[in-house]
Amino acid sequence: MMMIKGNTTASRALATLVIWLGLLGLLALLGGCDGRAAPAGTPAVEAKPVRMAEVALQSSTETARYAAVIHPRIEVDIGFRVGGKVTRRLAEVGDRVAPGTVLARLDTADLELQVHAMRAQLASARADAANAKADFARYGELRQGQWTTQQEMDKRRAALERTAAKVREIEAELLVADNSEHYATLTADAPGVVTAVLVESGQVVAEGQAVFKIAHDGDVEAVLAVPEQRIGSFADAAMTVELWSLPGQAIKGRLREIAPMADAATRTYQARVTLIDPPPAVKYGMTATLVASEPAPGSFARLPMSALTQDGTASAVWVADPATGAIALRRVLVAGYRGDQMVIADGLKAGEMVVTAGVHKLTAADKVRPWTEPNR
Repeated sequence: MMMIKGNTTASRALATLVIWLGLLGLLALLGGCDGRAAPAGTPAVEAKPVRMAEVALQSSTETARYAAVIHPRIEVDIGFRVGGKVTRRLAEVGDRVAPGTVLARLDTADLELQVHAMRAQLASARADAANAKADFARYGELRQGQWTTQQEMDKRRAALERTAAKVREIEAELLVADNSEHYATLTADAPGVVTAVLVESGQVVAEGQAVFKIAHDGDVEAVLAVPEQRIGSFADAAMTVELWSLPGQAIKGRLREIAPMADAATRTYQARVTLIDPPPAVKYGMTATLVASEPAPGSFARLPMSALTQDGTASAVWVADPATGAIALRRVLVAGYRGDQMVIADGLKAGEMVVTAGVHKLTAADKVRPWTEPNR
């Protein structure tokens, strides 16, 4: 019995010694993980290869986009200067016209009768004027011989002047009648293209009624509506026009005018932007987008969205020191996103290197180096 008790005591002592040795080994391991310098011969932390991008600051601009429609600078409604029945229509939508091109004609029967009537009246007035002139001459001779009174002479002089004035009046009316006959033929007064036809042959039109719409050759403009909160800075913006039918092609524009009063229904101001050197493919009525870039204070940087991480609840990026390979988490202000890039408005300086890939696997204790493509 004494031998069994001795063996048990020895076993317990051996187990206690093993436990103490294990604790000492564990403490040694924990001591190697604290912030104190590692013993001589401990291998250095290996730098991780990462993608980096250099920060390049750009001047800030505010860009606004507006729906627009392409219009000619001058588009006029033209019509006959006299009323009548349309006998012929010689122009169609899309036809190009030059000054003097005949567009339509009216029935001239009534106008010709008016001319004939005025010519007859003029002949009668000239006869009356000739008679009054002869009568005045006869009374002049009688007055010299004292065979008539001065009152009679004044009556004959008044009759002579009245008939002469009547001749001039009818001559002017005859000229108007002749012009009216010429106005029965409608012609273009400037080069351009017909954009609308508003009458057909056989239709009776009134004097001045619109018959055609003609867009004059010359400047082409984008017409748009500008909201009142943007009207103050719109005139200083750099403008380009992008046509929906020509994707990817930007045409420079120059502001020509802004309406002095807002539209009563939409509360927007109509603006007309002249296109500078538009390509031949630009047609009237095309839909376009006007891009207005206005200068804004400050600067910004563009970085891939893969560089974005979090510092608590704030947006952040890893900024690397190329000399040492150390990295630091930097909070940034993200102003917006453009495709696969983000716009950084604050938090970075020009020339700094930012990690753009693998950011979620990095810690402040890591070292990094630029990753290079392997030769294949």
